[in-house]
Amino acid sequence: MRRHLIAAPALATALLLAAACTGEADDEGELPEGSELLADAADEMATVTTVRMRLATEEPFADLPVYGVDGVITDEGDAEGTADLEQLGQQLQLQFVVVDETFHYQLVGAWAELPLADAQVIYDPSAVLDPERGVANLLRTATDAEVVGRAGDEYEVTANFQASELSVLLPGPVEEDLPGTVWIGAEQPLLHRAEFPVPVPDEPEGVLTVELSEFNEPVEISAPS
Repeated sequence: MRRHLIAAPALATALLLAAACTGEADDEGELPEGSELLADAADEMATVTTVRMRLATEEPFADLPVYGVDGVITDEGDAEGTADLEQLGQQLQLQFVVVDETFHYQLVGAWAELPLADAQVIYDPSAVLDPERGVANLLRTATDAEVVGRAGDEYEVTANFQASELSVLLPGPVEEDLPGTVWIGAEQPLLHRAEFPVPVPDEPEGVLTVELSEFNEPVEISAPS
């Protein structure tokens, strides 16, 4: 199975940039309670103003020819990055900028644009840092959370995530709740990484990996000239 590396938030899918971290027992004391840790992480993520997000998958997610995304996002809904696609057997890279409710994109040739509402059918980067409908809400509404271990400065947590909230990270329609694993910072409860199973037609189940980093770093995003 071919592996494709990817970049940017406005189409998305994922597994690759993140090395799968196996949970280890926390020998410094008891592990925190799962639902409390996710609640703390939700509160912390609700304060984040900017983040870099990477998504990757071995196979395109659902019916979308997207293998990965790498981009920066602001809490105002602006975003900038790249997405790796495949069309007619060829690998292509899409550059995109989301600003002022407009999705600017360049695949080949000149930049083009369309209303963000049209692009949101595939993926809505403006929601990622929204405290009410973004990553914070995804963590807040998770159920059956269990901290299964600690590796380095991260807690590994398994939980079930609501289909209605998963679209903040997974492109395309999500029709059912999914189990997932998230890695939460031990010192500061930020979401570092998440993994979710994704359906792959006529193939074994795939994995979408999401990585978040560069929290609250200065970001300037402007429309392409």
